[in-house]
Amino acid sequence: MLYAVGRLRIEVEDAEVLAKALSPDDPDWCRCYAEGNVLVVEVRTDRIGALLNAIDDYLINIKAVLPILREVL
Repeated sequence: MLYAVGRLRIEVEDAEVLAKALSPDDPDWCRCYAEGNVLVVEVRTDRIGALLNAIDDYLINIKAVLPILREVL
């Protein structure tokens, strides 16, 4: 059986605020959180396609949220 674990670590200002903006959509098998100025995205699944899709979704959401946070903060 294959079990995939993916972890992205993205250094970004206001990582805590970004994590709070993204985490309401976290399903049981993936999550995001802040470690200081690093946003961490973790995905745990037994399907490679789900891993790729989840990471892609997070990256698209991060790209959409960052300009908004820059204006608000």
